[in-house]
Amino acid sequence: MSSQSTTRRNRASVLAAARTAGDASRAELASATGLSVATVSRAVVALIDAGLLVEQSAVGPAGGRPLGRVRVDESAATVLAVDVADRHTTLALVDLGGTVRWSERLDAPPGADERLAHTLHAIEAAWHAPHGRRRPVAIGVAIPGPVQADGTIDFAPALHWHGIHLGDLLRQRLDAPVAVGNDANLIAVAESRWGEHREATSLMALAVFEGVGAGIVEHGRILEGSRGFAGQIGRMLVGPDSIDRLYVDFGDLESQLGSAGLVRRAAADGIELPAGVEPFAAVFARAGERSPAGAFARRVLDEFAVALANVCALLDPEVIVLAGRFAPIAETVVPELERRLTGRVLHIPRLVPASADGEGALLGAAAIAVDAFGSLERLLDA
Repeated sequence: MSSQSTTRRNRASVLAAARTAGDASRAELASATGLSVATVSRAVVALIDAGLLVEQSAVGPAGGRPLGRVRVDESAATVLAVDVADRHTTLALVDLGGTVRWSERLDAPPGADERLAHTLHAIEAAWHAPHGRRRPVAIGVAIPGPVQADGTIDFAPALHWHGIHLGDLLRQRLDAPVAVGNDANLIAVAESRWGEHREATSLMALAVFEGVGAGIVEHGRILEGSRGFAGQIGRMLVGPDSIDRLYVDFGDLESQLGSAGLVRRAAADGIELPAGVEPFAAVFARAGERSPAGAFARRVLDEFAVALANVCALLDPEVIVLAGRFAPIAETVVPELERRLTGRVLHIPRLVPASADGEGALLGAAAIAVDAFGSLERLLDA
């Protein structure tokens, strides 16, 4: 093996060890890699010069000389994260530590074909746009619907997409690593990797939008099921009468409890929702009233509680993250759901608002893009 190959291999080993450690001294990196401290020191200097590692000084527990510790420079690379939501598309450059460096939100046109063309064009434009010293290295996309492992979208009801091979379309256009995932799954991924409750061994994200979905992470891994469709809580049947209907796009529960279903049901009950107010906030604000609006709000909360009780019986999650339309009103929703679950489940999980304040799907898309890029060793050739 040439000296150049040996040098590259050593740098790759040190970079990988630093990424795993998060923060390490040269001696710790030497122990992790099996290289000498001198070899590690040379590799560290080169990696710092290349902008892949950063060094910080910290005084040891016994005092004395500062101890130099190194970690991967989170700005060493970015990925292009894309959240294809119900009526808009958000694009962002996100670094290796989950920090959004740039973002743009675009209104999306109606129509399935128009939306697909708009999405592909927006991603391609963002990928090729000048973004400073480092271009993005991979692409992650969040979709409101079930997604197969290869990035094929079986159906996304809010987008009217069926059988769209989005992963292949993007790889052909951009020749880049691409990962596509369900938005609820990606909210759970973001929470488990970068959120405030990432220590949880079992975490579920309840994502309430026009549809209702759930992402489940067990011991740091997304629970996918046989086809990648696990967590489709919106497909639950609300009651025996649901057997009389077929559900091609939105499932039964989300047809009743998603935002569009909520507005439709309120109107059918003669309940007027104030204009310009988010419908869940408007409905739940009246839960304490002795009125038809109050009864409707309590019934909706009961239905959500039944769904979560069934989830608890099957999965026993440690944490349930309230995302989407529920995140801003968690202070109202949490005590109502906790009261309904008490005495009905063996263990009440922690019910908490999403950490990312509306960016969960975007950050989850970034996380799977980083994974799709793979080993940071590839940055040595960038």
